[in-house]
Amino acid sequence: MKQLLFAFFLISSISCFSQNEPQEVTPSVLNRILAEAEKETADYRKKLKTDNRTPEEIEFDVERHRLYLIMEKKLAIDFTTYGMNKAASENAEGYDKLMNKYYNKLLKLLSAEDKKILVRAQKAWLAFRDAEGEMMGLMMKEEYSGGGTIQSNIASSNYSSLIIQRTEEIFNYYNTIIINKKS
Repeated sequence: MKQLLFAFFLISSISCFSQNEPQEVTPSVLNRILAEAEKETADYRKKLKTDNRTPEEIEFDVERHRLYLIMEKKLAIDFTTYGMNKAASENAEGYDKLMNKYYNKLLKLLSAEDKKILVRAQKAWLAFRDAEGEMMGLMMKEEYSGGGTIQSNIASSNYSSLIIQRTEEIFNYYNTIIINKKS
């Protein structure tokens, strides 16, 4: 959680010194960002140490790296409060898709009875996520936080971190089964 927030401020600080004005992430800029991220992700995959790692762990690492690169590049271009919040929100959306991917893979590995437990746990987590999002919004109020535009950056970063953490948990459940099947 703190790492994501730190990344926001570090990148926005660097960007402020390297550019006079933030730029909008237009569709053409986004296409360029995505192309750069794909190339850098491919390079990352080639350099990645794969010793003692499952193919699933490698793939998950590469997918997370790609999401990080995209967010980093967006923040370097649009380092406004809105730009940082949008980058965090879109990063959370990317992780949500990744979570769903591994949730569905995990679901396929479980028995019919155990699937019910996973579904129940995920529904409970979704309820928690929504309630926690409301709490984050509440804590942004000036009367509780002291105000300032940074409050929205903190809330969007915390929300994104919540999604990232659950994605990692779901992946770890899935990967544990994969490792044990190979043993």
